[in-house]
Amino acid sequence: MLQPQGITSRFSTITLLVCSIQFWSVANAQDFTTQVGNFDPLNLSNVVAVGDPLVFGNGPGLKGGIAYGLGFETVYDSNLFLREDDVESDLAVNLTPWFAYNTDPEGGAVASIGVTYHPVARAYLNNSDLNGFDHSGDITMKIQGAKTVLDLYSRFSEISGTDRLTGKFVTGALFNSGIQGSYQIAPRTSLNGSFLATLSDYGKSSLVGADIYTFNVGSYWSATERLSFGPAIRYAIAESSNIGTRDAWALYMQAQYLAGQRIQVQGSLGLEYSKGSRDGDSSDLGLTGNLTASYAINELWVWRNLVQYVTIPSPTDANYVVNNFLISTVLDRKFLRANVGFGLDYNLSSYEGVGPVGAEIGNENNISVYLTYRRKFFMERVDFESKLRYSTNDGQVNWEQVQVYAGIDVQF
Repeated sequence: MLQPQGITSRFSTITLLVCSIQFWSVANAQDFTTQVGNFDPLNLSNVVAVGDPLVFGNGPGLKGGIAYGLGFETVYDSNLFLREDDVESDLAVNLTPWFAYNTDPEGGAVASIGVTYHPVARAYLNNSDLNGFDHSGDITMKIQGAKTVLDLYSRFSEISGTDRLTGKFVTGALFNSGIQGSYQIAPRTSLNGSFLATLSDYGKSSLVGADIYTFNVGSYWSATERLSFGPAIRYAIAESSNIGTRDAWALYMQAQYLAGQRIQVQGSLGLEYSKGSRDGDSSDLGLTGNLTASYAINELWVWRNLVQYVTIPSPTDANYVVNNFLISTVLDRKFLRANVGFGLDYNLSSYEGVGPVGAEIGNENNISVYLTYRRKFFMERVDFESKLRYSTNDGQVNWEQVQVYAGIDVQF
């Protein structure tokens, strides 16, 4: 059965995670609107999510106690405000101190706790009015018994950038809090459940945030040592002043295939019934599902993939929800002292009316390709990372963008 990843493995890679936070915040700022629909914001499953730094082996790790460091980063953006015309480029400089603490989970304790915190001071060369501070942090607690595993977590994240669906530069805030767990009721059968509350806010802008609450209950039956599957039910309620309230019930099958660390696949597929407070007598029935997979081709190559479908309230248009379909793939190559990765993301965002609407809103097609390079120095306490990313968008506004990132992180 798939167990939540928990604190042990997450904190063994904490220095790589913290070093990469700012660039992925810059890139993910374009998808701030869709992040409120993420069912697993801390990636507590065993499968490594696309976008997370790839780790070959456990590395030096953090075995318990305190770690802290300081990062310095520069980001060049050829189209800061994602415009079709009157394109404006800029260079940002970020200072990112960070702090991490966790108890030693290898001491045999039933419970373990992890905490991270990282403020970001950002400064722009040509747009000094956008200078400011972002704050992000999370706390996770893992309780593991003979048959029961529980993960409790809370995360607060501030993300600054131009969101691709709204076309506005915002300093947005996301708050995630939840609990998930599993219970082994028989040698081959387990029950699993979770609750997640996610709240988004767009700060001082006129955009409208959303509150989404998600409940999941399901089971797994181990057909073999590697393959498990079973039914599950999900209930999600989304609240926003733009759509009122939207209730969604989903019945689906979930499955996972684990061949050690070499192959990890987890996915689900089913039907979702939804109805909004402004839908009148109408309702909607459609497919729902997701897929996350990683394949260690050999000791040098790892291939990771993500297919995800989320529905969130539109922050700009009344009585609309956004159905976002994401396909993401990353191929990583390990060298003697460095890692190189190549990735591709495709987002299809379609608008669906959930009440009286005016003119129809067209789809947004967004494609990004990127190349990453990472190398560690000085007893693996200094981490250098660079990324080159090209994005293009076809929809209400057609734009192109190039981002170039270089950063160094020092663990003291």
